[in-house]
Amino acid sequence: MDHAGRPARTSYYTQWERKASAYARRGPHLLLLSLGYIEVRNIDTGRLAQMAEVNEMRLLRSGLTEPGMLVAAMIGDTEDDGGRTEKIVELLYSGN
Repeated sequence: MDHAGRPARTSYYTQWERKASAYARRGPHLLLLSLGYIEVRNIDTGRLAQMAEVNEMRLLRSGLTEPGMLVAAMIGDTEDDGGRTEKIVELLYSGN
């Protein structure tokens, strides 16, 4: 870090597209979850591998070990007098 609190070397700094609310590591990738997106980057290079738009997803459980299950909640399909529904989803890592 320099005197202003910025990384001194750009080789150790990757600028993300969105502000993260959660993250998980899977294989050679780091998954960054933000309010409307999942951003997937290669850990070694920082290169963007994929960006997917999601509907207000939040990570609920990432597992204690890397092969553990990734569980998230998303906005459901119904909003009525009973309130807004949510659905629970599992994020799967394909290894590509």
